[in-house]
Amino acid sequence: MRKFHIKSILLGIGIGIILSSFIGIIYSAGMDNKITKEEIVERAKQYGMIFPEEVIEEGD
Repeated sequence: MRKFHIKSILLGIGIGIILSSFIGIIYSAGMDNKITKEEIVERAKQYGMIFPEEVIEEGD
């Protein structure tokens, strides 16, 4: 059985980390979802968000 050197093991681990980082960056770059402010407000209203102006108008 061949003896492994610690430098070879560390080099393999380092290359694996770098390679997986690049793959993760490339994968996440394709998932760039842009939503508009109107979509954010619409979703927030579905969850019960109200604007301060609406509360003031209802109080008068």
